[in-house]
Amino acid sequence: MSDTHPLASPHPASSLYFALRKAPSRTKTPLRALYTLHKKWREAAVYKDPHQAVTTLNWWHHELDKAQAGDISHPAIIALKPWLSDERFFQALQGLLHGHMHWHHLTRIDSLAQLEPIIDAIGGNFITAWQLIHGEYAPAFAQPAGRTLWWTDQIRHIGHNLTPSRMWLPMDWLRELNLPVNLLLNKSIKADQRAQHGHALTDYLIQHAQAEQNQITHKTQVRSLSTLLTLRQNLLTELQSQPQELWAGLVTISPRRKWWTALTQRP
Repeated sequence: MSDTHPLASPHPASSLYFALRKAPSRTKTPLRALYTLHKKWREAAVYKDPHQAVTTLNWWHHELDKAQAGDISHPAIIALKPWLSDERFFQALQGLLHGHMHWHHLTRIDSLAQLEPIIDAIGGNFITAWQLIHGEYAPAFAQPAGRTLWWTDQIRHIGHNLTPSRMWLPMDWLRELNLPVNLLLNKSIKADQRAQHGHALTDYLIQHAQAEQNQITHKTQVRSLSTLLTLRQNLLTELQSQPQELWAGLVTISPRRKWWTALTQRP
């Protein structure tokens, strides 16, 4: 499973790309390493071949165990070596992996209470690891910030990431909205029709994401992280204003606007 490919870089037009540009030079490589692991684990969790997914994620689990003992081989983990001795960082990295492992096994969620531990494992630990790379540790900030990022990303891709094998929406929400699952999963109908069927759900999800965003009562001094959250907040506003485009997967913010936001952003 090991490889010698260089560290992954976010797409040049993505929010992560512009956020990383605000990071101090000494943190750019470890942040790219964190992004690399997050990306690899996220991709492995949704492999169509369940055996490949489990094998890959278990391999990474063993790699992290070996890394804690000083046996490091993957370039991304090598780049994070100076932080691995910090138990808080190692636990965040391990928690992030476990979050993706749980996401792989997710098939149906009955209530939000079942989903939130996975959200916190993925979103919260990603934020925590990002903070610790900069020497900041603020759990009260990491959890709501991680939830905001997670919900925004899921809402943005709702048009294509809902499948019969991964129905991550809480079923009690769908019952409350009287929304049949088959309407959400039917990708043969046009995006505007799916938007019409799911408009109440879209509003519900965006309100929930905004509520999580409002829970961020602590500021971060990590400028790159502050920029990332601001860009995601801007995206959430765009999602709310373009529900039909949302189901078609076309909502985005122009690179120029992201560049300007990153340029003027302060912690």
